[in-house]
Amino acid sequence: MIESRTTRKVGIRYKVILIVCFSTMIVMSMGIILGYIFGFNVLQGMVGDIHRKFSQLLADDLTRKFEEELERIKRYAVVPADAAAGNALKAVINADTNIAGAAVIDKPDSLMKKSIHVGDVEFDGALKEWVIPVYVPIRNSDGTVMSVFRAGLSVKNFFSFIGKFRIDNTGHAIVIDGMGNIIFHPGSSQTGVKLCADRDYQRLLTSKNRYASIYEPNVHKRSVFAAFSEVAPPALSSSRKVWRVVVEEDAKEVFAPLGRIAPWLVTAVIFLFIAVVVIGFVFSGVLVKPIEALYAAVTEIGKGNWNYKIDIRTGDEIEQFADAFKKMISSVKGKTEELLKAKFELEDLSNSLEEKVLTRTIDLTMAKDKIDNYARELEKAIMVKSDFVSMASHELRTPLAAIKEGIDIVLAGKTGAVNNQQREFLDMAKRNLDRLSRLINDVLDFQKLENGKATMKIRDNDINDAVKEVCQTMEHLTKEKNLELATDLAADIPKAEFDRDRIIQVLMNLIGNAVKFTHEGSIKVKTSKEGDIVKVSIRDTGIGVKEEDMPQLFKKFTQIEKGLERRSGGTGLGLTISKEIIEKHGGKIWADSKPGEGTVFYFTLPLEEARNYS
Repeated sequence: MIESRTTRKVGIRYKVILIVCFSTMIVMSMGIILGYIFGFNVLQGMVGDIHRKFSQLLADDLTRKFEEELERIKRYAVVPADAAAGNALKAVINADTNIAGAAVIDKPDSLMKKSIHVGDVEFDGALKEWVIPVYVPIRNSDGTVMSVFRAGLSVKNFFSFIGKFRIDNTGHAIVIDGMGNIIFHPGSSQTGVKLCADRDYQRLLTSKNRYASIYEPNVHKRSVFAAFSEVAPPALSSSRKVWRVVVEEDAKEVFAPLGRIAPWLVTAVIFLFIAVVVIGFVFSGVLVKPIEALYAAVTEIGKGNWNYKIDIRTGDEIEQFADAFKKMISSVKGKTEELLKAKFELEDLSNSLEEKVLTRTIDLTMAKDKIDNYARELEKAIMVKSDFVSMASHELRTPLAAIKEGIDIVLAGKTGAVNNQQREFLDMAKRNLDRLSRLINDVLDFQKLENGKATMKIRDNDINDAVKEVCQTMEHLTKEKNLELATDLAADIPKAEFDRDRIIQVLMNLIGNAVKFTHEGSIKVKTSKEGDIVKVSIRDTGIGVKEEDMPQLFKKFTQIEKGLERRSGGTGLGLTISKEIIEKHGGKIWADSKPGEGTVFYFTLPLEEARNYS
């Protein structure tokens, strides 16, 4: 089965051909792309230079013709000596086909200091054609402006020579103003229309060689290649007008030569591909033959013929590989003999090990039974300890309550007057009774939580109300130490389901710890809503907790302060009880701290039904 699978793997020749063809196609593709880009740039430069030269010639002709027409208009701007002279002047003006109409109008203030003014192209409703108004002041003998001669230069007639210009089938010239609006377009009434989109017009104006492609949208509804030149007679400049002659041609016609060479390129690629396949097939045999010889050697050696001769002389890495293969076969042959010898030794050793393993298994089984017995006895001892602690705590509650009540009666003076020294000792005894009472309560709470006997009274409660109540309760302690107790309660927190008494117990523990270990500064309690949880933080500026002590915070009967450093009393169960309560509610509790900077305790309560109230 293995031999049949390997004999079918004979495609290395085709892989070599494929690699050669693929590499060649990449090189050819890059060459074609670069050649096309180079040809495109060369063709664009040639056509652009020709179009720009044509536009310059037309602009020069337009400048000359415009200046000549302005000179004639200036000659028309006179006051006739009599009626006969006036009729003669009118006949001369009517004979000028470039002027669509003329009139004498009141003198505008803007022409008082100008010899001539050219207006924007406009549509004359009376003449029903587009005209360019030209204004020439009429002066008397002392140079005073009497009135203004207005001549309407006919766009159709004046620019008719521009309309006769043609390049190939689609090339023509148009005249535009400085904003890109068409003044004259041959064969159509596009006057006043934008030549193209503003972005294309700006690209044309800012092009280094004054030519560029103009894409849709434009007046032609197709891409064109355009070049332009400025029309710069002095009268236009003084009138703050800009005219440009644009020579444009359909982009498809401009770049048609590139399209015509495409079939030749495709044909050349096909023939070259066939040649590469043939050459690759011929030369791949040089690589395949020594590999086939190696395959034959591997097959024979696989059948157990360790003495099969391998003779490959290619003078390259394949020969080097064949030599390394021969050395490997020689090494494998020696190792095989050593392995056979070791195999027999291992079989003997295995037989002896089985007996030892069996003996050891029996010993381990007996040891496991002893450990199981010890575990059961230890579990019973723990239960006895827990029951004893619980019973002792309950039994201590009654006498402690009686002692405390007796001390309160004496302090109240109901049994007689109490002097200051007696009151001091009684106060000391009462404080220690309170501390002992808290210790007993902590132990009982911890036992209930640890044994799963604690019950939760779950109701809809407001976490902010609980925080406010605890802060009011703890306010006298903070004032005694001159500490600031502040709150930052989020207003958008909805009511959540939790045991109010238990959460108040957690807050008392955490704020109480903050008061104990903060000697100056402040304590801040903050609530917030984050997604589907309520988050509460208690931040203090106290002594902080060392990094190595952080993992011990929530372990039972753990006090971080030790020896002479320990200045605050307690059972070491407060944080453990808090952790059990929060986790029973389906929340989390943790802390961040830096020694000397303070500590922040956080706990969360879920808003959704994600709690374990057992």
